[in-house]
Amino acid sequence: MLAESRATKYFAHGIVSVLLAMAAVMVCAQSAPPRETTASAVQFTIEGGPLSAALIQYSRQSGTPIVFSDRLTRQLNAPAVFGQLAPEAALNALLEDSGLAWEFIDRRIIAIYADSCEAGQSCASPRETGARFPVYEPGIEETYVYGSRLTGSRIRRDPTRYSAPVDVFVRADIERSGAQTLGELLKFVPAVIGNSTSTAISNGGDGTATVTLRGLPASNTLILINGRRIANDGLAGESVDLNSISPAAVERVEILKDGASAIYGSDAIAGVVNIIMKRDFHGVLAESHYGESSRGDLTTTTQTLQYGTGFRDGGLFISASHYEQEPLFSRDRAVSRSADTRALGGSDQRSSATPDARIVLPDGRTLIADRSGGYRPATDEDLFDFQAFTSAVVPMRRSSVYANASYDLNEQVTTLLDVSYLQTSANATLAPTPIFTAFERTPISVAADNPFNPFEVELTDVRRRLLEFPSRQKRNESKVARISAIVEGLYADWHWDVGYNWSRSEARETVSNLVDADRLALAVGSPDQCRGAAIDGCVPVNLLGPAGSIGPDQVDYLILDGDVRGHSTLSSASINLSNALLNLPTGRGDLALGVEFRHEATAKRPDARLASTGTIGGGNFEATRGDRKILELYAETRLPLWRSHSGGRSLELEAALRQSSYSDFGASTNPKLGLKLQLGPSLALRGGYARGFRAPSLNELYEGSSEEQAFIADPCTLAANVGVLPGCEQQADPTRNQFLTVRGGNPDLDAETSESFTAGLIWTPAAITGLRVAMDLFQIEQRDVVSSSAQFIVNQNARDGSFDSSVIRDAQGNLLRINANNINTGRRRIQGADLGLSYHFPRRGRGQWSLTGSAAYIHEYLAQLEAGAEEVDLSGSFRDEASEGLGGIPEWKWQLGLQWKRKRWQASYDVHHVSAMEEQVPGGNRLRLIDSWTVHDLQLSYNFNVLEGLRLTLGLDNILDEAAPLAASAFNDNIDARTHELKGRFWYTRLSQRF
Repeated sequence: MLAESRATKYFAHGIVSVLLAMAAVMVCAQSAPPRETTASAVQFTIEGGPLSAALIQYSRQSGTPIVFSDRLTRQLNAPAVFGQLAPEAALNALLEDSGLAWEFIDRRIIAIYADSCEAGQSCASPRETGARFPVYEPGIEETYVYGSRLTGSRIRRDPTRYSAPVDVFVRADIERSGAQTLGELLKFVPAVIGNSTSTAISNGGDGTATVTLRGLPASNTLILINGRRIANDGLAGESVDLNSISPAAVERVEILKDGASAIYGSDAIAGVVNIIMKRDFHGVLAESHYGESSRGDLTTTTQTLQYGTGFRDGGLFISASHYEQEPLFSRDRAVSRSADTRALGGSDQRSSATPDARIVLPDGRTLIADRSGGYRPATDEDLFDFQAFTSAVVPMRRSSVYANASYDLNEQVTTLLDVSYLQTSANATLAPTPIFTAFERTPISVAADNPFNPFEVELTDVRRRLLEFPSRQKRNESKVARISAIVEGLYADWHWDVGYNWSRSEARETVSNLVDADRLALAVGSPDQCRGAAIDGCVPVNLLGPAGSIGPDQVDYLILDGDVRGHSTLSSASINLSNALLNLPTGRGDLALGVEFRHEATAKRPDARLASTGTIGGGNFEATRGDRKILELYAETRLPLWRSHSGGRSLELEAALRQSSYSDFGASTNPKLGLKLQLGPSLALRGGYARGFRAPSLNELYEGSSEEQAFIADPCTLAANVGVLPGCEQQADPTRNQFLTVRGGNPDLDAETSESFTAGLIWTPAAITGLRVAMDLFQIEQRDVVSSSAQFIVNQNARDGSFDSSVIRDAQGNLLRINANNINTGRRRIQGADLGLSYHFPRRGRGQWSLTGSAAYIHEYLAQLEAGAEEVDLSGSFRDEASEGLGGIPEWKWQLGLQWKRKRWQASYDVHHVSAMEEQVPGGNRLRLIDSWTVHDLQLSYNFNVLEGLRLTLGLDNILDEAAPLAASAFNDNIDARTHELKGRFWYTRLSQRF
């Protein structure tokens, strides 16, 4: 068990007292009893758009059940409605010029019907509509408006009555962000911290984008499209590549910040990101986006064309988009242009593999090749600054097509089909290949009789940066296809759906301008060995000379490319049922249950040279292949436990249970419980408990041995540790910070398990119409974490001599190799709070103003790498992913936005903030503070009255050109690129024309 600190105890014990105290204050502050919908004005904030969506918003905000046939509304749009209005007036405004009317049935339910019966319309009377689609039964979403599905539940309901915390980013939020990728959109979400990746990660990235909720690895956050799973990244990835989803076709993004294994199965330990694609779209949209930084680089363009139509029995939507992002190089920003950041308060991380050969003689002397033809003693400044060559933001291209169609077989059965295809390519630039002869997988020696060896002794430690070679280029390409087919409907009071889902992600990574290790070994060996080699055209190589001493024929002999291909496939079939089983005096009780079968498969195949570990400068690894079958059963219910006589106070219970059986590691049963206590019209308390699990990924189970040059802090390089730590008998070379690490899968892994707790409140005071405040406390405890921590192994070996067989050193004490296969080890516990705020100011003649904000606070992030090991609190710290850390875990991350709308004008002003973080400076025990970072964004739009609407948008991100703060321990560009941005001030324009 993790030891519980005093602060942790106060945090846990304080949950109940804080909520009860706030509840008491807020209940006392209520100034008015609940008002009848038809008698009092209500604050409405209904976005313009499809009429069906507007009616859903109306139902939620007015608290009035409403039913209609979606055949009436499918082709209709509604105007925006804001302000304090009588519910009747708001509904009349929505239906104006629609040819539809409304009427109360049984004094509490509104039915929408056709005012006149024209050809092709559904002409049911209000009573017939109410009878056909009763509000106490689940139905099709656009037909049954009393409730809808929200991420984290299979039961349709009013989202405001849900007990778990969910953030929703609607289309307007996506457009206001200016983001052209989903990774860019989610980067500033306060709950997203840690090691998420994007094209801002060049060295160590692979062109993909991931999201990390709560600072847990990306594999702990489940990504869904329209509530259904999709295949992971094609190179045996452990999470979905967000770059494989075009934001142009996205309607909204829902983020569940709670464990959801009982609802969705594996991977939902930290939460769920559900991406809802557009469906109700009418007309033609042509849109063009252009942006670039204030320094003229990072040019970004997006071209989009969309078409949507509705007809009597269905609808169709098609979206095509093309996105291009140009590169940003490390040398083009002050903070990243050099790996030597001592002048900025950091350290010198330049490489000891220098363009002029660096040679360690057998007598211990270290020499540098002099361009005059001789050699001189090496100094501390004889290092190579690789930042002059590297790309910081990777250039990328993405082309996508998405389409969906719906068709009503009859009034009670609908078919839905989603199809998408997408291609991406990204090309990172890395510095020319470094050579460390003593520390390659198979050490290389320069023979004493090699014609270029003037020392006439065998040389085992030669370091050389091959500037005669072009810079390495890493190209990542992917192709992603998805198909989803669903039939859903109503039968005997049950809502049912049967679905089939298939997706496949194919990926290829090519690294150019590597070195053939086998040929290099021959070329620097004995001349007789080279002449007698089976490889044709063996050419001796001058590895010991200054820059330029390796000629074109030697380059041609050594240079090669490495290539790896892979795919991930997921297919699933499911049946889901839901019903309002109980119509109790306390309210309606719901039940949902279902079964799902999935088949997952992945394969990663390197070319022959990578598979034989015969290259230098790229990753060498063996093939990976695996598949599994999963059968899952689930049940979920919502029961009203108590309701006051007035109906203003109530208590509801939510419960779910899921049984998952895996073909390759066993079974898991996971429950979830939630409570929501409504204390009047303005205050609700909510809380929940969930048990979660994450099945080991196919890559973690079946990955072949792979090697990399990992960034590791070797304790034995510090003179103070020599003779003090049992594993440090002599000082290792302090100029090295990258070490050969060999990793691999483990088919005997167990699942990671977790328990999560949440407790929160929602306050909408009657005295301040339009204000909504939410606060949620959370705690996640995770066990049996899958890890392959080479850093932990090296540390433990130095401290007590353990892991002797995994840590291999040479006679001088230098690290040669670390073997670190996956194992279940360690635990985590995370505690914190989420805050949310929205306020829609009373509508005035000068337009509608709205204020929105959200924040995440990490009180504690305890990490324990192995049972018995010391706990480390990572809250407020940064530990780079390249050094096997969990990235930046700021204590505070928040954003605040002000929006304004008036007639054809729209504007927004957003502020994003990340608090300061502590880091350990490489090469010692010195701690420093990474400065806090705040950026300001501005956007302005105007709608011209051209055809169906011409919209011009101008945006400016990071108005004050706030530079990313220095992170001295960061591997990429001296900043935490997963948390901060290197680009600086960035402007963009978007032109949209509706037809």
